[in-house]
Amino acid sequence: MENQSGMQVKIMVGVVILVILGLALWYYYGRPKIEPVKTAEDAIEAISAPTLDVKSNPIEGKVPELNPVDRANPFKDAYKNPFE
Repeated sequence: MENQSGMQVKIMVGVVILVILGLALWYYYGRPKIEPVKTAEDAIEAISAPTLDVKSNPIEGKVPELNPVDRANPFKDAYKNPFE
């Protein structure tokens, strides 16, 4: 019984080691390769920020411009202020 339990522990340790090695290789080879900077122009290009065309308002033109106070006030025209 003890021999079988020891063998199961050895198999589990071996499986865990193989999984860790597989994940390490996947991480190492999956990273993008970074090339060294060779000239001054390459250095400037590498550190300059890319220009992105990002809209500041993604729902622009899709939502009507309505004031919720004007829509929700049923007494808007019912009372006239005498001091105006």
